[in-house]
Amino acid sequence: MASTAPTETKAAQPGKSKLWRPPFVGLITTLIMLFAVGLGHAGMRAIEEALGHDNTYIASIFIGFGGIVMLWYGIKSRNENFATWMGFGGGLVVWMAWVEFFYMYYGRKNFGMMPRFENGEVTTEPEYLIMAGTIGVLLTMLAFYIFDKDTRCNMFVWIQDKLGLREGLGERTKTARDRNYAIITFMETFYVTWFMYGWNLLIFDPAFVGFGESAFWAEAGTVFVSIVWGGFCFSRLIKYRRTSSALRYAIPTANILWISVEISSRWGILTEIWLYPTRYWFELLLFLIAFTIMSVMIYKAPKKPSEVGEW
Repeated sequence: MASTAPTETKAAQPGKSKLWRPPFVGLITTLIMLFAVGLGHAGMRAIEEALGHDNTYIASIFIGFGGIVMLWYGIKSRNENFATWMGFGGGLVVWMAWVEFFYMYYGRKNFGMMPRFENGEVTTEPEYLIMAGTIGVLLTMLAFYIFDKDTRCNMFVWIQDKLGLREGLGERTKTARDRNYAIITFMETFYVTWFMYGWNLLIFDPAFVGFGESAFWAEAGTVFVSIVWGGFCFSRLIKYRRTSSALRYAIPTANILWISVEISSRWGILTEIWLYPTRYWFELLLFLIAFTIMSVMIYKAPKKPSEVGEW
């Protein structure tokens, strides 16, 4: 899924340092988002282990409101850089608290659902069995974004052009100055995460792909699509100089590439250390330090005037 940020056609002048020239901005923002996905999983597990399931269900209500507060601060700001970060952080927190933890409560405690087993091992927890049932809603929202005439998402604009929708949709009513980047980034983070979960759940569903060889080829095909699609997005991202746009474009880029990580771990090629925060606390601490350093670098990197609300 492409970014909500338009393709950059003019070189920005963020600074004289070579660090803020292609390909470094795109590379750093991609790494930030890859670390964010893993650390998000680790954060969920750490909260569960620290509070216990029952207390986690209660805490998730308030944690989710924390994400909405972040979004509120971002929406109030005309600083694109600040708004983008608040929207991203708020989207991650709300997804974790009000989707994953809520589904966990309903699946495990309220409904008492059993997980899916294959060869005596749990392959899909109850919360994700519930989430698979939301794919129809996911696709309905996809239609909304495709038919949104004010979208700046590269993928949706491309689809509109291929379907001959641009004339029927009419001229855009919003300029770059009119756009609120906090809610844009919030919904991008939320929807991209949901989309990738839905993709994963379908590929791991034996009712959809079968068992044995047919399942393997479905997963292998998914890895191929993930690498090609994610690689294409990354090839565009490494041309970016404008860090706020790069950060938004890195959200789908990293999540598309992450599909390959999930399947590789399912095949036993990788160990998902983010699922065992107490066992791999040192490695995750290093990830957190790297994520923090790179995030501060991108947040404080020299900006174009439009990125800080100076038009």
